[in-house]
Amino acid sequence: MLLLNMDAKQSGFTLIELLFAVAVLAVMVGIGLPNMQEFVRNSRMSSSANDIISDFNFARSEAVKRRVPITLCKSQDGTSCGADDTDPFNRWIIFVDDEDPAIVAATDGNGEIDGAEVILRDRELPESITVVTDADEIRAIFLPTGFPVIETENANRFVLCDVRGNVVSAGGDSAARAIEVLPTGRPSVFRTEATVTAFGGCP
Repeated sequence: MLLLNMDAKQSGFTLIELLFAVAVLAVMVGIGLPNMQEFVRNSRMSSSANDIISDFNFARSEAVKRRVPITLCKSQDGTSCGADDTDPFNRWIIFVDDEDPAIVAATDGNGEIDGAEVILRDRELPESITVVTDADEIRAIFLPTGFPVIETENANRFVLCDVRGNVVSAGGDSAARAIEVLPTGRPSVFRTEATVTAFGGCP
């Protein structure tokens, strides 16, 4: 025979306890969500900066290895260099700027894809990241010596921007990233507000 103990206490949450737990959870989410968004944006920005650094180093090393000019330029379609303007962009290509290494031609190292010149890499950043520069012509031509040819003023300087623009953190670092290709051909990344501003900053 089954006996029921009517005096046994039932475990569980009261309505007040449940409402209190929901309120605490809402506060925690409200505090943590902005921090999570900032973390994601910083991670995406750092990844994009690393992609650019990697591609400049790749272009430089390929020029030395192949003993031919290698060019990096902005591109809209992934098959040719883009227009010479100061519009923000998020895509570039790296190609062998020498159709036939056995023949010296006037088009060697001219910064344009001619004939059967081979594209080595086509890079496109996330839509939320754009590359900004105040130089009219964005081309980095690396010679077989590994040194770059900078054809126009400030063409070796870029700023990576996202929706935060020129926001500066409490520590003094900018949300944007400034990138410079040094005369030796090696790229460097900067986060200080002063450098980002000196390189033109974000729109």
